[in-house]
Amino acid sequence: MQHILLVDDDLNFRRSLVIQLEFEGYSVTEVERATQAFTYLNQHHTKENFPDIVITDVRMPEMEGGEFVSLLKKKYPAMPVLVISAFDLPEELDGCPFLRKPFKVEEIMSEIDAQMNPGAP
Repeated sequence: MQHILLVDDDLNFRRSLVIQLEFEGYSVTEVERATQAFTYLNQHHTKENFPDIVITDVRMPEMEGGEFVSLLKKKYPAMPVLVISAFDLPEELDGCPFLRKPFKVEEIMSEIDAQMNPGAP
């Protein structure tokens, strides 16, 4: 089963997305802040439940999504990342896969598949 790490400070949105992703067959770990995401990644780096993809919001307390993605890519360069936000994509994340909230389940499923299976038809 593929595992997703979801980073979003909006509890209602996060819970709704977790339900949808789990219905689609994914295992999901949800955290509220980027710092919690790094704690999780550091603790599970060599374990089975290390995520196959990180889905992150842009605007969050403590650390904005741009800084989070930059640090994430430095530490885990092969980790696929999908950025989600109700706001425009910050310039520093230009080129990152991005979905604007609200999005349809089909859109996020398609983007997750594209990020975890690059080059697939």
